[in-house]
Amino acid sequence: MAITKVGRLTGCLFSLALLGAASSQLGFFYRTGSEFKWTDAQRYARDKDGLGVLLNEVDAALAAGLLVVTVSWFAGESVYRAAGELLAMTGMPILNGSNSSGAWQYRQRRPPWLPEAPPSGFSKWSLKNSTQENAQDTRGGDDRSCHDEQYDGKFYNPVGDPLKITNHDSDILSALKPAFAHGSVRIRHVVLIMLESYREELFPLQQGSDIHRRIARSHGSRDGDDEVNERLSHICPIAEKITGKSGRWKRRDGTSFGQVPTPEWNDTTQHGFGGINVVGSLTTASLSFKSMAAILCGVWPLPVDNFEESEAQSYQPCIPQILHLFNQLKENKSTDDFLEQQWLSAFFQSVTDGYDRQHKFDSEIGFDHIVTRKRLEQDAKEHAILEKINYFGYPETTLRPHIREYIEKALAQRRRMFLSHFTSTTHHPWGVPGAFQSAEYVNTQGPMAWHSDFNSYLNAMRFTDRWLGELLQTFDDYGIADETLLVFVGDHGQAFKEDVASKTGTYQNGHISNFRVPITFRHPRIPRVQYNALATSLSILPTILDLLVSTGSLNGRDAAVASDLIQDYEGQSFIRPYRDTHNGRRAWNFGIVNSGASMLSVTSADAPWRLVMPLDQGSRYRLTDLKSDPLELEPLEKWSLSELASEVESRHGVNASRWAVEAEAVARWWATERKRLWGYKAG
Repeated sequence: MAITKVGRLTGCLFSLALLGAASSQLGFFYRTGSEFKWTDAQRYARDKDGLGVLLNEVDAALAAGLLVVTVSWFAGESVYRAAGELLAMTGMPILNGSNSSGAWQYRQRRPPWLPEAPPSGFSKWSLKNSTQENAQDTRGGDDRSCHDEQYDGKFYNPVGDPLKITNHDSDILSALKPAFAHGSVRIRHVVLIMLESYREELFPLQQGSDIHRRIARSHGSRDGDDEVNERLSHICPIAEKITGKSGRWKRRDGTSFGQVPTPEWNDTTQHGFGGINVVGSLTTASLSFKSMAAILCGVWPLPVDNFEESEAQSYQPCIPQILHLFNQLKENKSTDDFLEQQWLSAFFQSVTDGYDRQHKFDSEIGFDHIVTRKRLEQDAKEHAILEKINYFGYPETTLRPHIREYIEKALAQRRRMFLSHFTSTTHHPWGVPGAFQSAEYVNTQGPMAWHSDFNSYLNAMRFTDRWLGELLQTFDDYGIADETLLVFVGDHGQAFKEDVASKTGTYQNGHISNFRVPITFRHPRIPRVQYNALATSLSILPTILDLLVSTGSLNGRDAAVASDLIQDYEGQSFIRPYRDTHNGRRAWNFGIVNSGASMLSVTSADAPWRLVMPLDQGSRYRLTDLKSDPLELEPLEKWSLSELASEVESRHGVNASRWAVEAEAVARWWATERKRLWGYKAG
């Protein structure tokens, strides 16, 4: 009898656990169209900040649970689903250029500017890493962690990299030459603003674009009526000024709505100037922190789940680490010559940095000054009450006094600033402060209520656009705008039902709307350039270094270091013509799909095709032609590469089919190579 009771109790508990699991999975699928992996669910549940993400959508799980109970009550029997085995695809072997004499000489090289004890971020040049790249690990199982600090193969060698294409030997763009030659461009400070979930086609929104027509159709019109279009013209006027791309807003009769007032920023930039806007840019990952690592360190992120990059050292030095090296190479003294001044790096974010070890990464790469949710809450105990807008934290405007304090400190100490800022309001659930007046950009009435998420997102973008204007005005107020380079970049995009009805968000979603992001280099003295290239945010760091050197904004020694370092990075420079191909090589782009280990996006700068491929056995191959189908409305999807190649040849031709096969092989090598370079060991 006791055994029977124990058995029944165990059975009940097991059934409740299954009910909870099934309800959560169904609720998640209803909201996003994707299925989550339980390893990812554990990551959220174990993190107090991640738990807020789960609880935010608990209503869908409860509804799914009620449905499961109702169906099971009437069904009366358990239903079992058989699991089929998928053929495992073996990755191609690593192409190793170690036998090349040039590669060997490069490994033995020790840069003359490197201090005797390499500073943080520069350990790749330590004797062990540089001379034992090919040492094989033959010890078998041991107690090493995921990231083996002693592994000898983490050295990145640009000479032996079969994918590397550089344009640093090309001339500077002709549009930029005169300004650089005359010395009219000075870059004393650098500001890097990472825009959460920002889509390129909304930075800025333009009348007549595909996304504008989608909004207009919700109001029953292909192009939108005057009232709707005038309202839409107010979403991102600051972005129009930053990028130099007009929203092209006009009435039906062809007359202009007039300039949208922007009291947040009085832009006095001369016509024809403002900087470089990249058209066609992609992110390296649809997971924020992996994308951030690529932006700040100029490296490809790891194709594994979670932010494992925080547990390892980047295989290239990150921006704050490079600036620390510059500081180390010069005297620490107060001087009016900005070329001899020390750098002060800072990071600002109005939400938590405790999720998935972000705080560890920020500290590891060398930020001198960090302000995030924890600091804001500490100060709020003595000052104003903070208003939460989502489960992660507060609106960006709460950073206002902290950013001003940092600027004043740097100016008083005669130091150069590297200010990095990560926005957050445009993250799900797209909450805005109570005092902010939201508008109905997309019709959300009655049967159109399914547009509500996208409408909330557009309101969050308008709030962020105003905040960007306020930041730009702050630099004007302190008299530093003419000597400040601002870099704007989206961490990733954001898919909605308006893009693909069956799947939303970034999780397990390789749709192009999650990967197109804005990249803009803003400076009031740099001529305006619209730079067309199918490139990624990997090129941001080398472009910053190139700009500092080419504008004479570094002293002789720092310029020599930067000129040497830039050759090591895999990204090209956006102030020189972009090379789509070189000596038979394609300029490949890779994009890790959230959560990291399951799917990978592949493009090349010389071709219109895009492949989303599985890194495990749970996803299908997917190919689109971004030239004929920029919204990816007609993808080809197959469970095997051979089936996909055959179908691609029938629809797009033999060149597309060959490209798909090549892309898959290159990507599998690339994924293996990232793990080597990051020193990643599974388990």
